Amino acid sequence: MSFVFRPAIYDGSALYELPRPVTRLRVQDSWDSADFKVPLRDGDFRAGLSRDGIEISVEGQVATQAGVLLADEGAMFSAVAELRERLDTQGDGRFEFFIYHDTTSSTFRKFKSCSAGRTEADLSSARLFSYSLLIHAEDSRLYTTGPGD
Repeated sequence: MSFVFRPAIYDGSALYELPRPVTRLRVQDSWDSADFKVPLRDGDFRAGLSRDGIEISVEGQVATQAGVLLADEGAMFSAVAELRERLDTQGDGRFEFFIYHDTTSSTFRKFKSCSAGRTEADLSSARLFSYSLLIHAEDSRLYTTGPGD
């Protein structure tokens, strides 16, 4: 098993690698419950504990796309535009978000039922664009299957 950090989006038809380098990827879990307090009694009681959906924040720079060097503003701009289009999926708007994928060893880690929450691109530096994404995964389970499975 080899873990290859290669964040990507699978929209049901194609696997799209995010522009690299990805400088930060954070996965935020949270839980919800109902808290009950009995008057004049120390402590409380928590019921209905359940996991919420997952928030995934990604920050990166637009230097390469799928291993191809993006050497000028036009190429970087095209990569940012394509990223925006890939996040704006048709139909139900859901996609799979891969954190790790290595097709050679069949090693995958992904979230299903994902949708874009926010995207931001900083185009002010002609030498290197940067971007940030907020992705929401409705399904909190981390899957080990390949694209579409």
